[in-house]
Amino acid sequence: MSQGFDTGRVALGTAGLAGLWGPVDRKESAYAIHMALEAGIRHIDAAPAYADAESLVGEALRSWTGPRPTLSTKAGKGRADSPDGVVPRYDPASLRNSVRDSLRILRVDALDMLFLHDPPLMAAAEMRPAVETIARLREEGLVRAVGIGGNYGDAFSAYALQPPFSCFMGFNRYNLLNRSAAEAEFPAVREAGLSIWQASPLYMGLLGAKHHAYTRDKPSWIPAADLEAARRLSEACEREGIDMAGLALQFVHASPWVDRLVVGAATPEEMRKTLHHLQDPDLARLAAALHRGEKPFPW
Repeated sequence: MSQGFDTGRVALGTAGLAGLWGPVDRKESAYAIHMALEAGIRHIDAAPAYADAESLVGEALRSWTGPRPTLSTKAGKGRADSPDGVVPRYDPASLRNSVRDSLRILRVDALDMLFLHDPPLMAAAEMRPAVETIARLREEGLVRAVGIGGNYGDAFSAYALQPPFSCFMGFNRYNLLNRSAAEAEFPAVREAGLSIWQASPLYMGLLGAKHHAYTRDKPSWIPAADLEAARRLSEACEREGIDMAGLALQFVHASPWVDRLVVGAATPEEMRKTLHHLQDPDLARLAAALHRGEKPFPW
């Protein structure tokens, strides 16, 4: 496969491949992980809250004979089989047990990155003990680096921009339609010296396979202005012969704010399309033009 994107700036997310959004075939999911690795992607992100993500990654890596990728996972939320199955577990004992379980399931001695998962779900009294616990896990060598996994909100901002955190992974607030993070947390995160990873470049499917369902059903978590903008963008892309999902991927990949794009898939076919979009020079040129403030086509 020809390589037309900076693989060092792309990580593979595993929520979809693990079945968080619906049933999957584990063998097909493992094959999709191998596809990403064969394309040069060298980081995989998982979480206990992403259904079978950790065990799936562990199985896929046991049958992978190429260079071993770096790994990240999360702690703070227990196992869930659907996006709504939130199980908060931020107390020190649960965080420590979560990391021990992740090490065992992934069969590694240390995690390259541990993300504290969705800090806004914590009560104020839980925040300091949680931060102190993951800092100790790093000091003990069980994790090599610590990051924030999810938009951290105002309540956690006092902890977010200082050690032990070295990385911030946001979602839904920086994409082709919604760039609010670039005006809010990104400048502060960058000034504090944290790297920026951006997940959900397709806005949880609004700019991809779930576009028609979301614009029809209008879920409450998507601002009305973004739904209307997505409708106009979809019509313009269809008119211009542009793949909207591909442009959305390239936009985040090309962003001067983003150090690493986190892509996802649910099937090998979706993985193939994602890799194809990232290698499309025409989409890359359109994305670069958007970042320069140009309007290569109206929507």
